[in-house]
Amino acid sequence: MTDDLPEGETVEMDEGETPDVEDTEDGGALVRLEDDEDAPKKGDSEFYANLAEDMDETALKALATTFLDLLARDKEARKKRDEQYEEGIRRTGLGDDAPGGAQFNGASRVVHPMLTEVCVDFSSRAIKELFPSAGPVKDKIVGKLTKDRVEKARRKTDYMNWQLTTQSQNFRSELEQLLTQVPLGGAQYMKLGWDENRNRPNFLFVAIDDIYLPYAASNFYSAQRKTHVQYLTSVDYAERVKSGMYRDVDLLPPGNEPEGSKAEQANNKVEGRDDTSYNEDGLRTVFEIYAIADIEDDVGLAPYIITVDKSSSEVLAVYRNWDEDDASREEQQWIVEFPFVPWRGAYPIGITHMIGGLSAAATGALRALMDSAHISNSQTMLKLKGGSRGGQSLNIQPTQVEEIEGGLNVDDVRKIAMPLPFNPPSSVLFSLLGFLVEAGKGVVRTTMDDVSESNQNVPVGTTLAKIEQGMVVFSAIHGRLHDAMGRMLRILHRLNGMYLDDDMQEAEIGEEIAKRSDFTGPMDVVPVSDPNIFSEAQRFAQVQAVAQRSQMFPQMYDLRKVEERILDTLKIPDAMSLLAPKMTPTEENAVSENVKATLGRPVVAFPDQDHIAHLKTHLAYMVSPALGMSKLIAPAYLPLMLNHIKEHVAFWYAEEVFKVADADANFDVEKAMREMDDKETKQAFDQMLAEASLNVALKAQEAFASLPDVIEKAIAAIQSIQPPAPPDPATQAAMADIQMRAEIEKAKASLEGQKLQLSAQQEANRVALEQAKAQAAQQEQAARLQLEQAKLQNDLQIEQMREENSDTAKAAEIQAKIAMNDADNRTAKELAEMEIANNVNVANNLNPNPGP
Repeated sequence: MTDDLPEGETVEMDEGETPDVEDTEDGGALVRLEDDEDAPKKGDSEFYANLAEDMDETALKALATTFLDLLARDKEARKKRDEQYEEGIRRTGLGDDAPGGAQFNGASRVVHPMLTEVCVDFSSRAIKELFPSAGPVKDKIVGKLTKDRVEKARRKTDYMNWQLTTQSQNFRSELEQLLTQVPLGGAQYMKLGWDENRNRPNFLFVAIDDIYLPYAASNFYSAQRKTHVQYLTSVDYAERVKSGMYRDVDLLPPGNEPEGSKAEQANNKVEGRDDTSYNEDGLRTVFEIYAIADIEDDVGLAPYIITVDKSSSEVLAVYRNWDEDDASREEQQWIVEFPFVPWRGAYPIGITHMIGGLSAAATGALRALMDSAHISNSQTMLKLKGGSRGGQSLNIQPTQVEEIEGGLNVDDVRKIAMPLPFNPPSSVLFSLLGFLVEAGKGVVRTTMDDVSESNQNVPVGTTLAKIEQGMVVFSAIHGRLHDAMGRMLRILHRLNGMYLDDDMQEAEIGEEIAKRSDFTGPMDVVPVSDPNIFSEAQRFAQVQAVAQRSQMFPQMYDLRKVEERILDTLKIPDAMSLLAPKMTPTEENAVSENVKATLGRPVVAFPDQDHIAHLKTHLAYMVSPALGMSKLIAPAYLPLMLNHIKEHVAFWYAEEVFKVADADANFDVEKAMREMDDKETKQAFDQMLAEASLNVALKAQEAFASLPDVIEKAIAAIQSIQPPAPPDPATQAAMADIQMRAEIEKAKASLEGQKLQLSAQQEANRVALEQAKAQAAQQEQAARLQLEQAKLQNDLQIEQMREENSDTAKAAEIQAKIAMNDADNRTAKELAEMEIANNVNVANNLNPNPGP
């Protein structure tokens, strides 16, 4: 408002108006007056008008045709994605149409709640962190802190929290719907707008099946085309035309109710909704396209918002989608993506993609167990009835009793009814079901069962490590949700700066919490959630760790603030009222200080007091046997007063030193030292203060001559009255640590001695074993030699016996031959004699080779 004023002109300011003054480097100043409350809203600028109102119909038709063709391809490109989302919704079993299972009458239709458990548990944890009861916004100032910046940030924080918790009451419900669907769809979206009639933001949960992205997109925010498929009732459409958001054109009346996506149809079964086919609400499909397009000749390619009616192919609106003051024409965001797990491409993946197969297998195993138990406990048989035929083929179902025709003379009851054998529930199948459930939970863990069941005496650091390690995947997802909330707050900050009506706000609240002009500056609000803390268990463990550290090192902590942090974490209502009020010392006269110290209340000396007068008053009270030295007053009074006297002495010393220095220099030395930057000048002042300090030290000996005796008496009185002070917890802990270390060292030494003794014994055993092995080897060698000698002797004896037997045999043979020859000779002689006697020639009958 000051840009058009001539240099040097005076501007009158309203009473109570405070200008914003900023010093410049050249010694001047920039003065910014408060914004005029009657200034037009930025959002009302013609720059943000509906361009379709002035565009040629031919150009609009061409624009609609182009984008409708592109949207048809975008929808076809994500067809498989819709089927996956539909399958995830069906596999929750909430719509009673989960695929799979047996088909006989009475077969189990139960569904394992694995996917439902993940969705419910995930959304419950996320909503607590993203949307606490006090509101999801906190202030965060980047850069230098000033009083004006802090107050401005707090105003904006208070107002935005009021907007999100009280004014826009549908925000929490929309956010909770979004969070329950994030695991199934892989991502969901929140769209922001502004309702000028109610002076409030609008929040709309947009399911992922109603967002089309081009096939070439690699990221939602960088996609050159993003389409929101809207289903508007006739009332919604008429209101938008009346408000000027859409141009007023003749559209074809809506026909049948628009066919939603497969995921929407599956969700309708969960909710128990059926379309009536009458389309009594006049629903029509409208595409809101956020695209980079060449619409204005003097602009070229730039971001626009194009709205097209599907049934009539009419362009309803074209808006510029960049800030009027932004020369770079950066696209403004209106839709925020809440992703589950990013993957390659523009669409993140969800729990259906990761454990959909495991969920189906767990459901199949559970149904098989239930069917097996049902069949095993039900009678299923074939029954024979009389007839002329002897056999038939029947399709018998479990729990069914069926009659068949039997032959003649069939009277055996076992032939009339035959129960069918079925296997009982399998223990292997039951174990497999448990494995599938554990495998599914291991992919994306959302619970901390083992942490809650763990030993309560484990160190806090171990508990924190287990929480963070066990929930590492959820922690990353929580960080992405925190970033999405930050993007949403940036959009809300921009909307407030463009459209907020200060008068309507004051009429609604009763006072003006924040102004529209507050939101035109830098973004200094952030989500209250912490991307590094994603559960109450983690928060409690951290506070417990701080409490333990403060007990170990109390001198390093503000114990009151530690206790306040603990109570705040426990969310105890009005917790500060439970603590004792803070004792804030105020400047008092010396008599009042004596009274407060007597009652045990803290007293503090201040630099501007008459320290000598205070000391005289305190010392007189202190040395009085009836007052300061009495057993009734001394225990509380003396410790506080000794410290207080020390403060007065220190302040008196500082005051006297600067008095002497000021007198020598003829100016205020202390002020000059604060303003100087020259090193040599500082050193000169230090030397001046050193000389002044020597003079004051000599003066102090005279001024406080009686002080040492009084202090010694006070200390002696304290020691005689008060019990000995308890040992310092830190010292006790240190001593206990030293003793523990000594015991550990002693145990280590004993263990080392045992190790050495054991090592020596093992060495002796080894040597003995080696000697025994050597002796056994010698004995074995000697035995082998003896055996070989015995074998040689035995062989020699055998050989001798063989030779002796051979000689004996030869001798016997010879004797036998001799005996035979002798017998033959005698026979021959007798025959010869007989022949001679009978006159026979015996010469030829004699043995020609008689023996020896």
